Amino acid sequence: MTAERPTPVDAEVAAATLHCHLEALWCTGRPERLGWRRWYIDPMAVAVEIPARRADGSTEPYLIRLGAKYYDAFPPTVEFVRDDGMRARQGTRWFPLISDVPWFGLHDAYTYPDGSVGQLVCFSVSAEYYLSNHTPEPQMKWSQGRHRVAATLNRLAEVLQHPFYKGPSGLAA
Repeated sequence: MTAERPTPVDAEVAAATLHCHLEALWCTGRPERLGWRRWYIDPMAVAVEIPARRADGSTEPYLIRLGAKYYDAFPPTVEFVRDDGMRARQGTRWFPLISDVPWFGLHDAYTYPDGSVGQLVCFSVSAEYYLSNHTPEPQMKWSQGRHRVAATLNRLAEVLQHPFYKGPSGLAA
C-alpha cells in the first residue's frame, strides 16, 4: 500500500485556517493553564513554547515551529527549534530526549524519500510523518475537517511529560 503524500495547499487559505484553529484552541484557556505560549513567525508559521516536565517536577521549555504548507488537508509541519528559530539538533538543550512512546519518534537527521535530510517529528499528526512515507492505521490517520492543530499540540505536550520526557539531549546551546 502506498502512503498518501502531502502536497502544498493554497497559502492564503492555509494560513487563515491555521490562525483560526489556533485562536479557537487558545480561546479554551487550556494553553495558558498548561503554560504554553505562541507567536507568529510569518503568516504560514507559528512558534509554540511548551514546558516539558521531568519526574521530579522540574521543567524545561521547548520551542516547536508549526507550518501551514499542507494544512489542513494534512497536519501542520512540526519541528523543534532553538530560541533563534534555527532547527534544534541532537546534543543540545533544544532537542528533547523522549522514549517509550510506541506512536512517536524524534529523529535529528532523517533522510526523506526525496533525498532531503531534516528533522522528523514522527507521529500521525505531523505532515512529516506522511512525507516520510509512513502509513497510519485508519484510526490514526489525519482527517481534514475532523482534526485540527490542537491534536498536534496536545500530543506533543503529552510526550513532553514524565514518564516519556527524559530531559534535554545535551547542554550545548
